[in-house]
Amino acid sequence: MKQQKSYRLFLALLGVAMLCLYLLDVPTLSDDIIYRFMWQEDESAPVESIRSLGDVFRSQWTHYMVTNGRWVVHVMAQAFLVFVPPVVLEVINALLFVLLIHLSACWLTADPSRRLFAAVAVSFFVLVVIRGLSTTMLWNIGTFNYLWVLTATMGLLLWMRRRKERPLTVATVLLAPLAFFVGCSHEGLSLPMSIGFAAYLFINRKQPTARRLAIPMLWYMVGTLCVLASPGIWNRSTEGITMLNRFLSGAINLVFNMRVFWLLLLTLAVCWRRDKAATRKAVSERLPAFVTLLAAVGIVVLCGTNLERVCFFVEFISTLLLIEVLTMRVGNVWQRRLAALASVVMLIMLVPACLVRQENHDCWRRAEAQMKAPGRELIAVSCPVRGENKVMDYFRDRYVNPCITFGYYSSYMAFDSTDVNMRCAARLYGKEKLVFLPDDVVSRICHDPTAYTEPELCADQSLYVWQLPDSTTTVSKVTFVLDDEDLSRLMPHQRLLAYKEPTYEVDDYRYEVVEVSGRPYLVFTRPMTNVMRRLNHIEYE
Repeated sequence: MKQQKSYRLFLALLGVAMLCLYLLDVPTLSDDIIYRFMWQEDESAPVESIRSLGDVFRSQWTHYMVTNGRWVVHVMAQAFLVFVPPVVLEVINALLFVLLIHLSACWLTADPSRRLFAAVAVSFFVLVVIRGLSTTMLWNIGTFNYLWVLTATMGLLLWMRRRKERPLTVATVLLAPLAFFVGCSHEGLSLPMSIGFAAYLFINRKQPTARRLAIPMLWYMVGTLCVLASPGIWNRSTEGITMLNRFLSGAINLVFNMRVFWLLLLTLAVCWRRDKAATRKAVSERLPAFVTLLAAVGIVVLCGTNLERVCFFVEFISTLLLIEVLTMRVGNVWQRRLAALASVVMLIMLVPACLVRQENHDCWRRAEAQMKAPGRELIAVSCPVRGENKVMDYFRDRYVNPCITFGYYSSYMAFDSTDVNMRCAARLYGKEKLVFLPDDVVSRICHDPTAYTEPELCADQSLYVWQLPDSTTTVSKVTFVLDDEDLSRLMPHQRLLAYKEPTYEVDDYRYEVVEVSGRPYLVFTRPMTNVMRRLNHIEYE
């Protein structure tokens, strides 16, 4: 009874902590803005507002055809972002996070008195260990794609586990089609899950439990096929990415973005050395789950994108398997000690997490006040400069998806008023156009007409700014002229990624001529380090 009370208290405190984090949510200029409008086949098409649920479904049909097949998730995303007040969504997300932890704990152990360790462990790994939290659980669109998907999936798994020991009933048959909608969620999870379900049905084909679970599993697989049938997902998967680049991105993900996966393998290796028979039995009993994990790893390796969030499903599956192994190997006394230590660590990290999210919240509110100001089109963005406080940089990376970003790795060019994200933001705030620049750049330009007569980097080193002659209104090419480089002097990883050409041309969507205070300025992104270390000078045409 005491353990159950402690479990409920932990979930309540976790809910309060997550609500504090979610209440500091602000939209980003990327998908959070775009999903408030009709999806277009061509990004250069006029921006159309969503006014009804019918518009949402029409928008998602286009989305399904040109982008990806997550129509269930993104119908909910567009509907909630357009028609539901932000504070309501933030409360729902906090409740869903607690529900996810509860469902995970219930899946890990059927004994209510032992769920506290499982719940604390899952929370600790998600909030502290796994990379990509800021772009999954703490990002408006990310919550739909990851938090909501994982919660629905864990609910389905738990429901199926409880059904497998009971006779097939009419209620089971009637509820099974709901698995179709869960299967339509996110191909990064539903495809590995479908492969795992197929493995389960094959391994247990002679068992009556497999026959009972076959109906919801098959419905789930049909949903997965519905996602994979999207023309958009195949168009994106073949967008000029070579197999070499796919494997390089996969290697980066394996080395830098997966932590729990390697910890699981290490734990299994230690268990194998101590007791081969018990380890073999434990793995064989969970073979479908390990098949699911390996399928998820395969997708990450071949996806061609080295983002932290693409590894999140792999890490979450690894977390559940690792906690199962630890639960078998660690006694009750050590479980309580580890749970207490993990709770203290999470509590300590909550304070700076709230501070950096408040910082991002304030940054957005300052920008939003300018966007609401009549006649103002140039928005000065005040964001923290990386490197000034490395500790806070760590917490920003983990707990904040910046509302506005600049630079090479941004998914939008905030200084380009023709960028679809900027056009959506302008429409949202009733403007003809909006241009965003770092506040240090805007301040210097406005106070010094001779500023940036030579190309210079802004304070956070993300953008170059170069004042042009008054008669120049367009630029057709920006070229970095580079020095020669002796590859033998580089580290092995630098040689692999070395840029070998004598010049580097900036992609046409990464530069723009912006007029500020009546003067034209060429703004362009700082290229990658392997280019910058060879920089001689910059030219434009």
